[in-house]
Amino acid sequence: MDITVTDKEAASQVELKVTASADEFKPYVEQAAKTLTKEKGLPGFRPGKAPIDAVVKALGHERVLGEALEHGIPRLFVEAVLAKEIDALGRPATTIEQASLDGEVSFTATVDVLPTVQLGDVSTLTATRQPITIDDKRIEQELAVLAKSRSTYLDLDRPAQTGDTLIVDFEVSMDGAPMEGGSSKQHPVHIGEGHFIPDFEQKIQGMVAGDEREFTMTFPDDFADSKLRGKEASAKVKAHEVKKRVIPDVNDEFAQGLGDFSSLADLKEKIKTNLEAELTHKEQDRFRGELAEQLADKATFTTLPQSLVEREVDRRIAELSQMLSVQQKTLPDYLAQQHKTADQLRGELKEPAEKTIKVSLALRTFAQEHGVEVTDEELETKAQEYLQQFAQTDEAKEKIDVGELKESLANTLRHQKALAQLEELAEQQKGTAPTKGQAG
Repeated sequence: MDITVTDKEAASQVELKVTASADEFKPYVEQAAKTLTKEKGLPGFRPGKAPIDAVVKALGHERVLGEALEHGIPRLFVEAVLAKEIDALGRPATTIEQASLDGEVSFTATVDVLPTVQLGDVSTLTATRQPITIDDKRIEQELAVLAKSRSTYLDLDRPAQTGDTLIVDFEVSMDGAPMEGGSSKQHPVHIGEGHFIPDFEQKIQGMVAGDEREFTMTFPDDFADSKLRGKEASAKVKAHEVKKRVIPDVNDEFAQGLGDFSSLADLKEKIKTNLEAELTHKEQDRFRGELAEQLADKATFTTLPQSLVEREVDRRIAELSQMLSVQQKTLPDYLAQQHKTADQLRGELKEPAEKTIKVSLALRTFAQEHGVEVTDEELETKAQEYLQQFAQTDEAKEKIDVGELKESLANTLRHQKALAQLEELAEQQKGTAPTKGQAG
């Protein structure tokens, strides 16, 4: 097969001119003849067994050639990019220049490729670790949350007031239309804790079980959705129960009731240990992320292919849709609430998508230059860990493409190992290493 490659660096593309000989194209012609007669054979031949000449005579030259090209061109293209070690992205734009059933086939394929990346000097990375400090106030906050989660509730036969929990049905509307997420049944409102709009909490005070109220409320000036700040909405509320939350005292007895703790001091020490582990892990992720971003900032890239950017934007939108579905919302609902179009959302996601791609490409280049590899043993272990999340490993293998899974896991592992090595090199350049109380 004759292959000529022309770089189109300005567009992060390559053009391949491919010529396959008659012998190289013949298997696809044979396969086309079988495919076209597989379901309904020609008279005198078993399905899929008619010779090429008979198939061409019966079905026509153009139909057989078209079938052969439909399956042959993609495979010949793959052979070409593998032979030339080209990092092709997606499907190519193909133009067939010459084709016949018994002669050469020539085509031109233009395809996006990964951009060229030139890394900067790793020794100039300036990311710094943030110290991990856990004071008594933080531990007391965690204890308060833990105690609140173990609360009990007493029924009250009096009007609701600050500090009470009122169980209500509510509907909120604006301009006569129900608001997205503005209704709920049997919803607990902890009056005074600020989980609801302050005006709403204030206007349900004094309600008793069975009461119904309709009122207008105003969104505060610091409301999360800036488009609703200062706006008025209408609310309908029906009260079912008034309760008082009883939070247990935080003492030795409380600690012992949580599990294998001998005292409150023992529980505090465990909370401190867990917080240190959690915050250390978060700081390591943040520190490595900062290093990776600086690596990308100091690198130079040829043009990013738009197909790569669009793919990352698609991934982010799919991720947003998944998150919204957990909240029982849809993407169109979200766009309407944010007063945006789908095109505007894609436009907003383009810049962060490009940044993510550059970080990924910089780490990929770093891994290549520093010989970061994933062993078969590491990959197999990770794949088994993933499959064991399912009740039946064999059943999971039937539903999951193990090849695609391993490819994805290999990329993830390589990314993680590259980050670890980048961190190590950055520390060596500074002459420092993780110390106690820091992310290691």
